[in-house]
Amino acid sequence: MDVRPAVEADFEAIVSLYRDVVDAMHGSPYDAHWDMDYHPTESSLYESLEAGDLYAAFDDAREGRVLGAFVLNAQQCAGYEQALWSTAASDDELAVLHLLAVSPDARGRGVGDALIAAAKDAARSREARTLRLDVLADNAPAVALYLRTGFRDLGVFPLVYDGVFAVSAHLMDFDVTEAGERVSSDDAQAAPRTLLCPASLAACKLCPRRCGAARAEGVAGACGAADTLRLARAALHMWEEPPISGEAGSGTIFFSGCPLKCVYCQNHEISTGNFGIEVPPERLVEIMLELQNQGALNINLVTATHYAHLLPYAVAEARARGLSIPIVYNTSGYECVSAVRELDGIVDIWLTDFKYADKRLARTLSHISDYPQQAIRALAQMKRQIDARGGIVFDDEGIMQRGIIVRHLVLPGHADDSRRVLRMVWETVGDVPISVMNQYTPNAAMRAAGGELARAVTDEEYELVLDCADDLGFTQMYWQEGGAVDESFTPAFDTTGVLPKQ
Repeated sequence: MDVRPAVEADFEAIVSLYRDVVDAMHGSPYDAHWDMDYHPTESSLYESLEAGDLYAAFDDAREGRVLGAFVLNAQQCAGYEQALWSTAASDDELAVLHLLAVSPDARGRGVGDALIAAAKDAARSREARTLRLDVLADNAPAVALYLRTGFRDLGVFPLVYDGVFAVSAHLMDFDVTEAGERVSSDDAQAAPRTLLCPASLAACKLCPRRCGAARAEGVAGACGAADTLRLARAALHMWEEPPISGEAGSGTIFFSGCPLKCVYCQNHEISTGNFGIEVPPERLVEIMLELQNQGALNINLVTATHYAHLLPYAVAEARARGLSIPIVYNTSGYECVSAVRELDGIVDIWLTDFKYADKRLARTLSHISDYPQQAIRALAQMKRQIDARGGIVFDDEGIMQRGIIVRHLVLPGHADDSRRVLRMVWETVGDVPISVMNQYTPNAAMRAAGGELARAVTDEEYELVLDCADDLGFTQMYWQEGGAVDESFTPAFDTTGVLPKQ
């Protein structure tokens, strides 16, 4: 793939690209409301070409085929002054990225990443100190792409285009100076953790609910947790994905409580019932070491979001005392980007759910309407961290040592939303390992309520979702064969392993 400034001979193909992108966006959940009669227009694109501000990505295999494009100049629209920009810059020290577009049939090939890398290089060559952009608030895949490629999200602001068109958009920036480019994963780990520390419990904002509960004073948050650590089970688990459980088992630690309130939860005894035993943080360290001694392939922290403030201490202490196996963060996907960022260097493997694409379904089944946007932003940050550390790594036995697996539980009657989820994952992080599960088991509440969630997923529904994953191009996929609806997938929450043996 070659990304370079466009020339006159490229113009017709670039206009055709933008027309294809506009047509594909219209009516989609992520419509940027572009219109070739208004924005971008053919004439405005030509003006950018003449100014040397129009760039395009070309397919090496098919000479002349345009895979994507963008415009880079110094024009900020009305509203940019509202942001507290990370890097101060005068008007002649900034660059602004506009109209980044990827051909609909080239998604998942890294075109967006290549365009952004070229924009950073172009901004640097213009001696800019910072690269800025705006992206519509509901364009989750684009927001995720920019976060994954290092941009800082400064928040959502009202912007006005051309003096008439008002929108709500994220303002984002990236330090393109040499010093900014040299920020390493080690530097990020050394940065102070302002969220993942015990002091954050004064007004808890560990999860995207940001309920502000005074947990340090013993007040329970929306998750059900207060100021003490509660655990429900700590034991080897054989039923995770093959590269997690292997033959020896994953050392799972189940935390009590949960930021989500999924009506169909199979672990409802601990997620909403808050079943478990109170233990000191020091006991968490001991449990990790005990599981390693039992032969665990990793330490699998199941739904630890609301106790993430304890993890920097616990993992560091366990490492100092001989813990050498990977840390798996087993999450619902409903995570704050800031928390994910502060877990860099602590978590080795992200085992993350992506439950819903439809916010209405999320509200009905989990009592939160912002699940899709939060999950997609968190996922992008997870992928970015793994890439920064060198990508996914397996040992000689096929056991993951570093990486990411995106899980999705197919729900009966909602195969269409499952397919939308897979498309969102593909558009956000490309070809990552995915796990498509059919193990949905109706709990007592769902059986009593009746309806579609009172039954299992049909073979036809499951096949539709698996076919979608194949069609999108996922190359590493885990799926479940017949008999997945079984109590063996739900361990006994009987406090096994929580207390030390006498």
